[in-house]
Amino acid sequence: MIGDNVQAIDSWTAYWRTGSGASCFVGSETEVHLTQVWNGFVDELADGARLLDLATGNGTVVRSCAARARVRNIRLHIEAVDAAEIDPPRHVADPEQFFRDVHFRGGIRLETLPFPDGTFDGVVSQFGFEYADEEQAAAEAVRVLAPGGRLRLIIHARDGAVSRDISTRLERLHSVLAENGPVSLVLTLARAAEAGDVATVSRRSSHLAAAIELSRRLADRPPPDDAALFYSREFLQLWARRERYLPSALRRSVEEGWANVSGVALRQEQLLRAARSAEDMARIGARFAAADLVLDAAREIHDRRGVQIAWMLDSRKSQTRGGAAGSSSP
Repeated sequence: MIGDNVQAIDSWTAYWRTGSGASCFVGSETEVHLTQVWNGFVDELADGARLLDLATGNGTVVRSCAARARVRNIRLHIEAVDAAEIDPPRHVADPEQFFRDVHFRGGIRLETLPFPDGTFDGVVSQFGFEYADEEQAAAEAVRVLAPGGRLRLIIHARDGAVSRDISTRLERLHSVLAENGPVSLVLTLARAAEAGDVATVSRRSSHLAAAIELSRRLADRPPPDDAALFYSREFLQLWARRERYLPSALRRSVEEGWANVSGVALRQEQLLRAARSAEDMARIGARFAAADLVLDAAREIHDRRGVQIAWMLDSRKSQTRGGAAGSSSP
């Protein structure tokens, strides 16, 4: 995650506990497309190779890699880490099938990996590396990579389809989180109602008509699974039915919803800050090249429509790199 923001890490912990597979896609088409990227990576690994997934979330990448290893009839030993507290096996029906030979560790930052030098034959990350401190995370990835080991990073593209979609969604979220937007307005009303603050309820209720109109406008051709529309409707309905609830229960429900929608906005803001331009990718590549990794030029990854969704950066550690301790064997 970006910086040392405990609130942000807690937000991701809450998100992964919902069982979501990825942090930026609506639907599975793009994830299926990226599976091919990881199939190709696994195809170059030997039986018994050790693999590290950085910022794993709920294990989307390792699930793909483990499945490909089974197809190839090879065994991979996989470590998967994330700054958030994660428990991916909890969210699949058959964890032994999906996560065989995978060890998940939550509370692990990419800037301080708890592994000896030269431990892994492969280090990978999909939409995770860019959330960390770039300089420190790059140094750690190089350190734990064995001589001859391979690194592959999939990174958010600043001008890609995912970033454009998130920008639209975040703008809509900001409108409902504004002072007189449906979410913030109902939060204020619910707190005032519990406190018996009749004057505030009366004064702020004058903004309800505009909040309802905003919710109606958001319903005009919204993006799929739009959080702004969902939460604006939910909050306005809660207030309209407030007589059904004890004031304290209404306030608690609204505050819980507020925490959820604020978490969505926080994660989307992080994604947009984490997205990288072509110039940024050149800088990241230069960091790895300076550490004597053999680097391929960053290339664009496109979806089936030909629209960029990410960058891919590949590199390999020199077999003769000095100071690379440890063994690549399990």
